[in-house]
Amino acid sequence: MEKKNIKAIDIKDFKNSQHILDYVDNDFAIINSLDGIPYSDDTVRLECFLIAVCIEGCIQLDVNYRTYQLQAGDLLLGLPNTIISHTMLSPKYKIRLAGFSTRFLQRIIKMEKDTWNTAIHIHNNPVKSVGEGQNGSIFRLYRDLIVAKINDAPHCYHREVIQYLFSALFCEMMGQLNKEIDYSDKTDRPKESIKQADYILRKFMELLAKDNGMHRSVSYFADTLCYTPKHFSKVIKQACGRTPLDLINETVIEHIKYRLKRSDKSIKEIAEEFNFPNQSFFGKYVKTHLGTSPANYRSRKEE
Repeated sequence: MEKKNIKAIDIKDFKNSQHILDYVDNDFAIINSLDGIPYSDDTVRLECFLIAVCIEGCIQLDVNYRTYQLQAGDLLLGLPNTIISHTMLSPKYKIRLAGFSTRFLQRIIKMEKDTWNTAIHIHNNPVKSVGEGQNGSIFRLYRDLIVAKINDAPHCYHREVIQYLFSALFCEMMGQLNKEIDYSDKTDRPKESIKQADYILRKFMELLAKDNGMHRSVSYFADTLCYTPKHFSKVIKQACGRTPLDLINETVIEHIKYRLKRSDKSIKEIAEEFNFPNQSFFGKYVKTHLGTSPANYRSRKEE
C-alpha cells in the first residue's frame, strides 16, 4: 500500500519553503532544516540528486526500504529515483541538504562506465562518514566558498559563478567516490548483481549521453539495443520509474537550450544540426517542451 502513495520531490518543491532555504534556483537548493520540508511525513521519490550532512544529533530513515542512521558527521547521498521514508529525528538535530536537478546532472556528467560504477556504489552505500583528512578539508573549502558566494552581493554573473562552484563540488565528490570503489566493492562483500532492467537502463543512458540529442524516438534506441520498443519501454519504466521518451526529450531539450544560448548559428541552422526536417518542426518541438518559441527562449534572460 505504501508504494502506491509515493510523492515525487524536485528542486521546485522547495521554493515555497523560504524559512528553511539558504539558496534556491531552478537547478540547486541549499536547505538548513527538515522542519516543514515538503512531504516530510510521506514516502518520497527523489527527482533530484540529494546530499544531506548530519551536523548534530541523530536521524533515522529508510533509503530504498533499508533502514539507516545518520550520526553527526555522516553523509547521505540520494540518487534520482531513490525512495526515502520513515524519517525520524532526534530532539536536537542539525542538518544541511543540497539538491541538484537532473538537468544539471545531464549537463555536467556523461553516463559512461566510471559514472555508472560510481552510481551503483552510491546506490549500495548511500550513507558515508565524512572524514577529517585531506578530502574532508577540500570539501570544507568548497562549502565555505559556496556559502560566501551565496551571501555575497549579487552581480550580473552571480548565478553562473554559483553554477560553476556547484559543478566543481559535484565532480570532486564523484571523483572521490570513484576512488573508493576498488577498496569497498572488491573486499569485504561481493558486488550486488545487476538486474537485467538495470543493465538495459545503463546501456540506454550511455547511448543517450553519446547521442547528443540527435535522435528523439524510442524505436531508435530500442533497435540499437536489439529490443522491441514495447519491451524496451516497459523495462526502462520498471528500472527508473520514467518512460524512455521522457528521458530522451529531457536530454534533447537540454542540448537544444545550450545551442540556442551558446551558439551564434541561426535557428534554422540549429534545427538542421539536430536533424529536424525543417524549422517549423523544430519550433513546435521547442514550444511543446519549453512553452515558448526558439527565438523567444534565445532572447530572454537565463533561467
